[in-house]
Amino acid sequence: MTDEVERVLMFSFWGSYLKKDYMEVGLDVTEILMRHWGKVRRLEGVAFDYDEGLEDLDSIDEVRKEVLGDRDRYGLYKVTFFNPSVSEEIYVNRLSVNRSLLLLYEYDGLKYFQTEDVKLNEQRTQAFLDVFTDVAGHPALEELWMLDFDWNGFMGKPAYLYRPEPLYERVEDTLYTTDMKADVSRLVEEFEAHVPREWVIDYLQDRLGAESVQEMEDGKIRVLFYDRELTKNKVGNTRKFLRAFERHVDEYLLQKGIRLYKGRGNNGRRN
Repeated sequence: MTDEVERVLMFSFWGSYLKKDYMEVGLDVTEILMRHWGKVRRLEGVAFDYDEGLEDLDSIDEVRKEVLGDRDRYGLYKVTFFNPSVSEEIYVNRLSVNRSLLLLYEYDGLKYFQTEDVKLNEQRTQAFLDVFTDVAGHPALEELWMLDFDWNGFMGKPAYLYRPEPLYERVEDTLYTTDMKADVSRLVEEFEAHVPREWVIDYLQDRLGAESVQEMEDGKIRVLFYDRELTKNKVGNTRKFLRAFERHVDEYLLQKGIRLYKGRGNNGRRN
């Protein structure tokens, strides 16, 4: 038996921006996943003993009642599903909900997206994209990313593609994520005030192709950094791509005499 290779399929640093109760929003995400994947195979709080979790819950009402009826024990909760896009084996996907992060794990090293059958990989990628898009469409979610390490997809407000290191190295450290809410809010407001949405879309489409960038509802955009298969990153390194995007945004705004806020100690607009 091979060791589990844990990967994160989707994630959001929602502690840095979420305006609603994270437990409630996590339950909304659970409901979305149930529509795609069926019943909850296991529901548990982080400190539960193995025999304390509830299994085979068919109704989101049952899940809501359990979690909201014992908030202390479900302050960090996990919801396990069997993803039906894989039929030959049980493919476990587990949603993890806490104050700082929303995470969806898998435990097979992404092998089901990297088979020798390219068409199958593409079908599973599309099935996952459909789920990802539904989750990211929740009004409370302002950013959602695909794949830890790779960052192969994004859906949310365009401002969250602009990730200056002084601010986001703290956002991405869960010790500080929730402390950065005011700073993130200020940056998002300034970005939206000074960087036209059309400029962002044109920039991305010029480099990724029109098919990889789509306008969504609620002012969000969806950006795919992969080429047909989930694990095939077509920009080489998304982090480097985003750093280049940051530089180009800065250059664009410099022509207007504007510098965006990048964290505490940055004075924002140029005089």
